Amino acid sequence: MEVLYLEALSEQRGAGGGACGGDRAAAGAGGAFPSIGRGAAVQGVEEVLAASGRMLLGVGEGFLSGYDDTVRARLADEGVGVLPREDRTVLTLTLVLLFSVAVPRAGGSVLPPALWTQGEPVSRERLKESAVPDGVVDAALNRLAAADLVRTTGSGIVLGSQLLRLTPAAQADLFEELVLLAEPKGVMAESIWRRRAHAAGREGQER
Repeated sequence: MEVLYLEALSEQRGAGGGACGGDRAAAGAGGAFPSIGRGAAVQGVEEVLAASGRMLLGVGEGFLSGYDDTVRARLADEGVGVLPREDRTVLTLTLVLLFSVAVPRAGGSVLPPALWTQGEPVSRERLKESAVPDGVVDAALNRLAAADLVRTTGSGIVLGSQLLRLTPAAQADLFEELVLLAEPKGVMAESIWRRRAHAAGREGQER
């Protein structure tokens, strides 16, 4: 599972530049930028973002920018911005995603409309229930927190606001991978495998 560092877009011209500055501030505060406006202002921001491979994403009542799916896939294929292995696979970001969002959502305690940053907090101790040295987990969590991919609350660790920059398609893909990881032989996993097999067969016929 590849997860990119999703940094804010650098400031650029006109309305787009103002929005990008607000986008950066909103991400740092853990929220979304609400005051882009409508009509021509939104179109101007979208044009600036598109020029650098990004798109405008509705987040709650506001907006953030994120890489579009084509650019995201290309960056991941080229290894650009991909997290170190221990950060994404060794009981860190993957397990925070799993225990904070995927498992609670499957159990109904976190409903799908909720933002990923509003998942159930995961204790640091739970992430250390493995053979992985505690120091490795602590170091990975520190790096993830610095990248705003996780954050610590009074109740535990939740996802950071950078995860809100994933497109709906990217979030769906990531959630499916978590389902396959958590319960590979479950009903939801079987449905995912059937759909993927059907999609792969259809693509083969189109070629």
